[in-house]
Amino acid sequence: MNMTGIIFSEMYSDELSSFTYDRNMAAIPFGGRYRLVDFVLSNMVNSGITNVGVLATQHYHSLMDHLNNAQQYDLNRKNGGLQLLPPFATENVGANNRGKLDDLRNALDYLETITNTPYVLLADAYVVCNIDYRPALESHIASGCDITMFATKAEEPSQINSVSVMRADTGHRVTSYALDCPVKPGEYSSMGHMIISRELLISVIRDYTSRGIYDFLRDFIQHEFNRGRLSINLYEVNDVVLRMRNVNEYFHNSLSTIDSAVSAPLFRGDRPIFTRVTDEVPCYYGMDCEVSGCVIADGCMIEGKVENCVLSRSVKIGKGAVVKNCVIMQGSVVGEGACLENVVVDKWVTITGGAQLKGLVSNPVVIRKGVTV
Repeated sequence: MNMTGIIFSEMYSDELSSFTYDRNMAAIPFGGRYRLVDFVLSNMVNSGITNVGVLATQHYHSLMDHLNNAQQYDLNRKNGGLQLLPPFATENVGANNRGKLDDLRNALDYLETITNTPYVLLADAYVVCNIDYRPALESHIASGCDITMFATKAEEPSQINSVSVMRADTGHRVTSYALDCPVKPGEYSSMGHMIISRELLISVIRDYTSRGIYDFLRDFIQHEFNRGRLSINLYEVNDVVLRMRNVNEYFHNSLSTIDSAVSAPLFRGDRPIFTRVTDEVPCYYGMDCEVSGCVIADGCMIEGKVENCVLSRSVKIGKGAVVKNCVIMQGSVVGEGACLENVVVDKWVTITGGAQLKGLVSNPVVIRKGVTV
C-alpha cells in the first residue's frame, strides 16, 4: 500500500491521568485482552500498511514490552515493519509535550527514509474502531484535497468537547472547521485520523517547528484552512467508533463491548484485532459462582457473583464477593465478601475481603495500579 502509518501514542490532556501516570496512553488495557494501540495498529496491518512508526515521548516501557518485536502484527520485517520513535535525548525530555508537531519532529528522519510511500496516515491511539483505510486513501486521491480527515456524523448533541468539529458540503468537502467544542447534530466529529502527502507533512514539520510552532491542528490545519490555503476532504465512518477521551468514556466504552451490537463490528473475523499472546489456563468457575453478561479473559478464577463486567487475564473474584458494572484489569484480586459497583480497577490491585467500593454510573471509582484497598 502506498501509505505509511504514524501512530500518536500520547494523550494531549490530563483526562486519562488515572491510567497514564506510569504508562503510555496507547498501552491502556481495553476489552479484557487488548491495549488501545492494538486497534489502530491492526487496522493498518489489515489495510496492507507495512511501514508503521509509533511516536512515544514518555512512560513507554509498557508500550515497548507489549509491542515487543511486532511479530503478532506481522511487522517484524527486514524492510519496513514497526518502528518505535522515542524523543531525542535533550534537556526537554520528560517535559510537557508541546503538541503533535513536536512529536512529528522526532519522526523526520523516519519519514524521509520511507521514500516508496507518497502518503502518510496520522492516527491517534485513543480511538477504538475496525476500519479499512484503503477506501479512504482512494477517496483522498480522488478528492484532490491536501488532507483527508476521518469523522463520524453526530445524530444528537454532545456535552463533551470534540477535538475537531467539521461541516461539509454534499461532496464531503469541509466548509467549516472548529476546535475543542461540542458537536451539534449534522456536524462531523473528527476521529483523530487523517491522510496527508508525505512531502507536505515533511515541509510542514520543518517550517513550523523551526519557528517554534507545535500545535498541528490549530496552528497549521485551522490557520491555513481559514485563510483558504488548505483544502480538507471528509471521509465519513459509519461503523462503531469508541473514543477514550476521559475516564467516563473509557468506563462506558469498556462495558459496551459486552453488547454484541458493539463487539461484533469491532472484532470481525475478516479484519482481526491482533495483540500480544499471553497463554493462560482456562477460566475457573467455582461451584457457587454467578456470572451474567460479562467479558472474561482466560486465567480468571471466579468464585463470587459477577454481573455486567469486563475482566482481564488472571483476575480472582473471592467467595461471597459481588462485582457489578466493573472493569477489572490483569492480575487484580477481589477478596472474599467484597462488594464493588461502578469501579475501574487497574492491574495488580488487591481489594481486601469485605471492602465496599461503589461509584456512580456517571462517575466511576478508579483504583490505581498496584495498590491495596
